[in-house]
Amino acid sequence: MKKIIFLLIVLSSVAFKSSEPNYYAFTPVFMERSEMEKAVRIESPIPIKNPGKIYIWNSYIFINEKYKGFHVIDNVNPATPINKAFLHIDGCLDIAIKNNFIYADNAVDLIVLQMDQGLNDISVKGRVRDALPEPSSPDGFWMTRAFEKFRPKNGIIIRWEKNQ
Repeated sequence: MKKIIFLLIVLSSVAFKSSEPNYYAFTPVFMERSEMEKAVRIESPIPIKNPGKIYIWNSYIFINEKYKGFHVIDNVNPATPINKAFLHIDGCLDIAIKNNFIYADNAVDLIVLQMDQGLNDISVKGRVRDALPEPSSPDGFWMTRAFEKFRPKNGIIIRWEKNQ
């Protein structure tokens, strides 16, 4: 009987160890709050690599680049859409637009952006700090103490990167 119990204990510990690397499939990327708040801007268009949600407003299509911002596609002529710009917002997964105001998640903050009709200029008009939870790991595991020790002062998780 003792041999059977010992064998079960050994087998269960082997099974636990073999699944252990799954706990750290992703690593959090931190950014200091002050840097995150200054980093919202319009940039030149970039290639779409990791698309997420799609939002349509007037003749524009906004395609999320997960955790990085939104591609702005000019769709005046649906036969030839033009990748016009990239709206850089760290930690962003979603937007809503009403009356030339963009409401977006900026990691843990909800921000309000005002834009001109041509989307050439954009400015942050409001910010609700800590309105949203930090993004959780894509594999569903929560932040561990191992990662917490690397969090910079005033550091916020803006995205998770897959470990190699």
